[in-house]
Parts: sequence; structure tokens; C-alpha cells
Amino acid sequence: MFKKLFLKLTNPLLTVLVLLYLVLEELVWERIAEPIYQFIHGLKVLQKVEILLQGLNRYAILGFFLLLFAFVEGLSIVAIGFIAQGQVLLATVIYAAKIPIAAFTFWVFRIIQDKLMTFAWFKWCYDGLQTVLMKIKTSTIYINVKTRLHEIKVWVKSVFASAAIRRLKALLGFKNRDIEPLA
Repeated sequence: MFKKLFLKLTNPLLTVLVLLYLVLEELVWERIAEPIYQFIHGLKVLQKVEILLQGLNRYAILGFFLLLFAFVEGLSIVAIGFIAQGQVLLATVIYAAKIPIAAFTFWVFRIIQDKLMTFAWFKWCYDGLQTVLMKIKTSTIYINVKTRLHEIKVWVKSVFASAAIRRLKALLGFKNRDIEPLA
């Protein structure tokens, strides 16, 4: 009985958290941060940085990574503080400024991951985080929310691809090759 009550109370909270995670993953990572990561990964000048990082000992690498990580997370905390004060625009600017730094931090992590995993506590934390993420991604709530978001996305795309919208765009002067002529 208590288990059912607990589940009824926690399911809405879990749904909100999963929705937030999906929005951040879909909008922030896939649309913004991942292209920045790919850009950073392709820069020739950073290949020298990559060689430099690989040559450092594991303690220097740990210190550098933790410094970057703390800075990125600190920016998130500052942004949340500004949101709490009602300064949403400033918080958005800070959060947007953090995205390239987070992408760079992710790039650094991928390069030095093997050396970081030589610290047993770091490996334990990383494996624990991966386990939690896997549990989230295989949960019923996650799958249902992701399916529903996909359905909404498909619906929105179909609405904006409809003939009525294309005609409205034509009336407003938008250039599009596949606009149907007005009847």
C-alpha cells in the first residue's frame, strides 16, 4: 500500500525531471552543444592541446578537469540564482555562454578519460552516473515522455508543412520554392 502511494506521489515529479532532462538533451546538447563539440574536435590548433593533455600526469589532468568542471557547474548555479531573482535574460545569457565551455570540457574529458579512470573514486562516480542515466533512459516514464515528445514534434512539423501555412508564408513574402499558388 505504501509502495503504491509512494509511486503515485513520485511519478509526477519523475515525469517533470525526465521532461527537463529530455528538453536539455534535445535542445541544448543535440542542437547547440554537440555541433560546438564537433567544431572544437575538428580544430587543428586543439590537436596540439590534445597532445599536451595526453602528456600530463594523471594528477595534473584531474586538477585541470575538475577546475573546468567546477567552472561550468558554477555558471549553472549563478544562472539559477539570477532566475530566482527574476533576471531571466541575464540567466539565459550566462547559460548560453556556458554551453561552449561545457562542450570544450566534454572534449577534454573524452581525451583524458582513460587517465581519469585510473582514480578508483572517479571511476566509481562515473560508473554510478552512467548506471543512473541508463535507469532513467530505460524507465517507463522516460520512454513514454520521449514517445509523446516525438509525436508532438512530428505534429508541429506537419502543421508548419501544411498548405495553409505555406500560403500564409507566401502572402507574407517568404520565399519558398515549393509553395502552392493561391487559388
